Amino acid sequence: MAAPTAKVRAAVYQRDVNRCVRCGREDFLSFQHRTAVGMGGSKLPPTPMEGLTACSPCNARFEGDLQTVALLNGWKVPRWLHQLDRADEVPVYYAPERIWCVLIFESRMWVSEDTALASMREIYGAQYDEWRSAA
Repeated sequence: MAAPTAKVRAAVYQRDVNRCVRCGREDFLSFQHRTAVGMGGSKLPPTPMEGLTACSPCNARFEGDLQTVALLNGWKVPRWLHQLDRADEVPVYYAPERIWCVLIFESRMWVSEDTALASMREIYGAQYDEWRSAA
């Protein structure tokens, strides 16, 4: 996947209040691709809904020891879901604020935890419960 444009990166940082979605850190920020970008991917630059703000340490951990947690919180989205054009439906947990949101272009809309978890179960099916038991 191509790198985000400067405009998209700035919009994502602003939407995410210039801090990491996991730990709230305000420095060493990076653009976190919600869908894996390795092995080619799209040549089109990502949209704001395809990215989040994460500090560099958290961003690296989302691919390592925090991968399941990242999936459960919408910080990562499996490639197969992106291929089904459903990745944008996955809510995102903003840990520093303790809120769930649905991303809508360059903004976010608050949803209740019950709504967010119901959406995750509907989107992922039984795999969601497997991730929860593994976390």
